[in-house]
Amino acid sequence: MSADDVVFSQCFNEGRRAACIGMPRHTNPYLDRAGVSLDAWVEGFETVNNSEIIAIERIHLFHQGREAAERGDPASVCPYTEDENPERMEIWLIGYAPYIDPELIANDNVRPL
Repeated sequence: MSADDVVFSQCFNEGRRAACIGMPRHTNPYLDRAGVSLDAWVEGFETVNNSEIIAIERIHLFHQGREAAERGDPASVCPYTEDENPERMEIWLIGYAPYIDPELIANDNVRPL
């Protein structure tokens, strides 16, 4: 995997995450640069369909997950596990994920972003 591939992958994931949690397009940190970073972020952002879950609901779902993690609730309390649209659970877990103890991560070969 080339260095450009790694940059593309990371920026793509950042763009997708931004769209998933309801951030506006102008929050792209690569707007002042041309090239792989900007293109990948935009491409990742555009993979999220905002017609079914609007931005304000995405923000709310993200904060629900974050608040559950801050309270120390287990991830299994996610109220969207049985939801017809699995994207709600994904957004909730994105909010929850930064609070996962790094010691619980089993694969030591994966570099943190």
